[in-house]
Amino acid sequence: MFDTDLVSKYIPRVFGTLAFIVNPIFVYLIFTEKTAKLGNYRYVLLYFAVFNLVYSVGNIAIPIIMKKLNRLTDRMSRKTSNLQMDLLRALIVQTVIPIFISFLPCVISFFSPAFNFELGRPMNYVEVIALGAFAFCDPVAIVICLPVFRKRVMCREKQSKADNVPKTMETVVA
Repeated sequence: MFDTDLVSKYIPRVFGTLAFIVNPIFVYLIFTEKTAKLGNYRYVLLYFAVFNLVYSVGNIAIPIIMKKLNRLTDRMSRKTSNLQMDLLRALIVQTVIPIFISFLPCVISFFSPAFNFELGRPMNYVEVIALGAFAFCDPVAIVICLPVFRKRVMCREKQSKADNVPKTMETVVA
């Protein structure tokens, strides 16, 4: 039987190590080649090499970080755990909003001629509105997703002046 643990643990480490060997050599070859032969393309190649190195660092470091975080979750308070889940929901919403509000109308209008589907001039206005709506929808969705902001906006958290006064030792003992 094929061991999937082998794939998820060791293959990224092997290729990450190989990336740290090959990419510096690649960068060296880019900079030692004459400028006239590569032109501005050398910067694109350099960008790819640097990106490969950064990706390899992430590919090796993220599993190590995840192991440490998984060990800490047992000691995490319920409040912190709930905050992490709320932040994860907010991140998912921040990912979904641009896809549906900004990109989907643009993709529909881009591919409609390929399928011989006429959208007409009103689609131009829909795209402009959709791209402009993102700047409004993103912060509103975050306020709705995070209870800390939602309570403040909905005025559900009433604080009296007594709650805001710092307590001294005398008031605590008395």
